[in-house]
Amino acid sequence: MDCNCPDDGILKEIPDSNCPFDMKQIQRIAFATKGKVIWDSADGTGGAGNGVPATALNAQIDTKADWTARKTAVDDTKIVFSPRVGGDPQIEAGDAITEGGGDNSTFDGVELVTGTNPSVFSASFKSLLPAQEKALKAIKCKEVEVYFFLQGGRIAYQEIKGEARVKGFQMSSYHFSDRGNAGYGTKDTNTMRFSLPEGWSENLNYITPADFDPIYDI
Repeated sequence: MDCNCPDDGILKEIPDSNCPFDMKQIQRIAFATKGKVIWDSADGTGGAGNGVPATALNAQIDTKADWTARKTAVDDTKIVFSPRVGGDPQIEAGDAITEGGGDNSTFDGVELVTGTNPSVFSASFKSLLPAQEKALKAIKCKEVEVYFFLQGGRIAYQEIKGEARVKGFQMSSYHFSDRGNAGYGTKDTNTMRFSLPEGWSENLNYITPADFDPIYDI
């Protein structure tokens, strides 16, 4: 459990909100090598003066030219992009990891919550070229982070706590399926799935770039 010990006994303030925060539909995925792509926050307050490591780009998360530079890179700062999602994108939140409950293994038979299982993203892709399928399968051999491109042309990313920098979400247990075929009048499908660690959405944020649509323009 991610609780501080000893505890000061004071409840933490829950922030007020005057508007909802929803990702809505995930429409495309971007993959970056883990730890190799770090962006300045959109307000430009990041940079070398804030302890950015040598692998950082000092680039803006909402700028097309900086995404294009990552798309065309030939080193480990390269980012690759999935085709547009064909259907059924969803993130299933991880459930509680528990111990005991209703038996003699815990005090008073009370169930203990000891953690949270990973969340699982899944989506299907339709009518892919075999070369696209092969390239998407090869991602399983790399340690990568992901960005979600959302409906409305938004980019979802992870804020780095205490810093004016952002990065992708850590992921594991990646799998891209073989082609499925249901015959006449249907499209061939492949399915992608991967896990997101406990707490993955605590530092989630998104932005709508002003000069490009990440679903179509890169």
